[in-house]
Amino acid sequence: ALSERGRLVAFDKDPQAIEVARELACGDARFAIVHDSFATMGAALTEMGIEKIDGVLLDLGLSSPQVDQATRGFSFRADGPLDMRMDTSRGETAAEWLARAEQQEITEVLRDYGEERFAKQVAKAIVDARSREPLVRTEQLAAVVAAAVRRREARREAGQNPATRTFQALRIHINQELEELTRVLPQCVDALARASAS
Repeated sequence: ALSERGRLVAFDKDPQAIEVARELACGDARFAIVHDSFATMGAALTEMGIEKIDGVLLDLGLSSPQVDQATRGFSFRADGPLDMRMDTSRGETAAEWLARAEQQEITEVLRDYGEERFAKQVAKAIVDARSREPLVRTEQLAAVVAAAVRRREARREAGQNPATRTFQALRIHINQELEELTRVLPQCVDALARASAS
């Protein structure tokens, strides 16, 4: 739908999404894909010689392919490595972070990013569990969380796995999702062309 003068610049941290985007582009010069966070938008646009843009669309959270692939470690539905990185080419995995984080830090992440009512209990259970063996699989973590959350409380949220909030919190933390959103919003405002008054 773009005119010949139009440009579409996309950002994605996921190497798999980059591959798909390149296939979809079919060499169309109007489309550019950047393998990085959208929080780098300002610098990337400057490098491309783009001063102003007409619109921004931010796609937040996970994609279905990320959730559906057990090897990505985002879901407790199927066992896989406890990774959770959107960009699998860099950064610390969830397993690595859980192996080194202090109990208080884990508590804060679960409380702040997952709104987990039992953040303290879950964090303590994680620290206790890792002292016995490394937590490296999604199935392991889900079992630890399930054992830590009180069953009568878990029944209040029928149909929701007790590990839902923990997995959400860890994913947000590992990928710095809220920090990146905070960084990109002012860049969006700065880059947007001002509409002329009619």
